[in-house]
Amino acid sequence: MIKRGLGSILGKAATDVVIVSALRTPFTKATRGGLANMSPEELLSVVLDATIKRTGVDPAQVQDVLAGAVLQTLSGQKATAMAVKHAGFPFTTTVNTINRQCSSSAQAVSYLAGTIRSGAIDCGLAAGVESMTADYFPHRGIPTRIAQELKDSPFQEARDVLMPMGITSENVAAEFGISRDDQDVFGAESHRKTIAARESGYFEREIVPVLAREVPDPKAPPKDSSEPVKWVTVSQDDGVRAGITVDKLAKLKPAFSETGTTTAGNSSQITDGASALLLMTRAKAEALGMQPIGKFVTSTVAGVPARIMGIAPSVAVPALLDLAGLSVADVDIFELNEAFASQSLYCIRMIGVDPAKVNPHGGAIAIGHPLGATGGRCIATLLNGLRTTGGKVGVVSMCASTGQGYAGLFVAE
Repeated sequence: MIKRGLGSILGKAATDVVIVSALRTPFTKATRGGLANMSPEELLSVVLDATIKRTGVDPAQVQDVLAGAVLQTLSGQKATAMAVKHAGFPFTTTVNTINRQCSSSAQAVSYLAGTIRSGAIDCGLAAGVESMTADYFPHRGIPTRIAQELKDSPFQEARDVLMPMGITSENVAAEFGISRDDQDVFGAESHRKTIAARESGYFEREIVPVLAREVPDPKAPPKDSSEPVKWVTVSQDDGVRAGITVDKLAKLKPAFSETGTTTAGNSSQITDGASALLLMTRAKAEALGMQPIGKFVTSTVAGVPARIMGIAPSVAVPALLDLAGLSVADVDIFELNEAFASQSLYCIRMIGVDPAKVNPHGGAIAIGHPLGATGGRCIATLLNGLRTTGGKVGVVSMCASTGQGYAGLFVAE
């Protein structure tokens, strides 16, 4: 294992794996948000098409597409392949789907970067998509036989795999003393930062507007089936709530346990959305006349007990920094996915990072969390943030269901 150090990380070489585009759709509320009537393949196709048009890359140059997909039928392979081909990529562009739960599209970046570094290919797309409207609600359970076998397992860790994510949040809060007040403050701050970023135009660099079928007002009378479909342009995240205060959040009832502290206001939202990042070697980018916006350096994963899966970034981030030969102080921005305020607060405290460096433009409590697409969104927001602030080094990290954590290191160009 070679530890790089800050000087090495900031250097440039022809073999570097660089990112030349990092885009996402708006993230919208499942079942009632702006993208609720769009399928996963449609959402992914939009962001892939935008990548081609904004970069000018010849689709034939893209040798492989890896896409994070958590909930979709057949692991999202069919939906992903449809999206790739609909966006205009030729049959020579191969397709693979990745499922590392909440970190799936970030893991797609890491796997693709490794393939590029190996010399097998020199250009590919790492993406992610989730329509939680289409796939979350119909699939709340898992196959009966597997569930029964796990419930009867003599191994507690195996049984804990079935634990609802909200209960893992309650476990973290109870075990590590994360108060309800602190969680509500964190939730309100996520909305405040996101609103400020949106009003400043910050997200315009990373968001691709989507022409979507209109989602009817559930309170309105049913439309006649003969009426033509109305299309609307969705250009902003719609889960962000203006006017959120700590006092308002304090009035919400616990969502998972009558005596708990995890609520709808201090948890990530169930969301629809897609993301895509175009990766290639620096030599390839120069040959194609493309300007990198960032560089992938390295990443790592870590395992923790499933019942407190949210603490995983507190293990993965130090391991990543050790691998890179860096300290917390060397990092300009941390994008930590806000699965729950409880686990976010615990991880921030354990990593020892200044909260001002964490999610400076808001996080998943306000923006939303479409599982397969979130990692790509975090990377896009990180690179956007580094460009905006003039920072150079950033870390993306998130917990993942079943007890895993991902952490990735990136440098702005």
